[in-house]
Amino acid sequence: MTELSSVRPVELAGGRCALREWRDDDAEALHALTNDPRVTEWVLDEAPPSLDDIRAAVPAWRREAAGEPRLHYRLAVVTGDRPVGLGSLTVESPAHRRGEIGYVLHPDHWGRGLGTEVARLLLRLGFGEVGLHRIEVTTRPDHAASRRMLDKAGLRPEGVSREHLFVRGRWWDSVRYAVLVTDR
Repeated sequence: MTELSSVRPVELAGGRCALREWRDDDAEALHALTNDPRVTEWVLDEAPPSLDDIRAAVPAWRREAAGEPRLHYRLAVVTGDRPVGLGSLTVESPAHRRGEIGYVLHPDHWGRGLGTEVARLLLRLGFGEVGLHRIEVTTRPDHAASRRMLDKAGLRPEGVSREHLFVRGRWWDSVRYAVLVTDR
């Protein structure tokens, strides 16, 4: 079996956006994204991070990315050179070559197909560069836009995990999606 690769730095270009490593001067844009009430409604955080939290997280992510093997890819989604979202790939099991992706876009970019492009870039990173066999993602059953985006990106629904997460005082169900390298 092939070993997984640790990719650094990540610089992946799509047609309308790119994925790259976070820089210190991106902190304000990331803070604005993670504190927008239209975004916080859908994310797992108990409370939005402060600007100081973000300023501490970005260099911590870079230190973590330098580790071997690299298991976490927390990446800026940029249009031009402006961050408009966050994409992540986590290697959940190196032995089983399984990973999970995540994504958040600023609401100004919702409904334009950019999320599908981000998901495809994350799949390209996971399958093509890291060497994963299976990539999973979860979303809420009531998040219709996210589910459409995952369908368009080629992921398949695999079922509902009932009361899978306890977030802000209530249980959330999760719809599980996945795609195999052999599906592509």
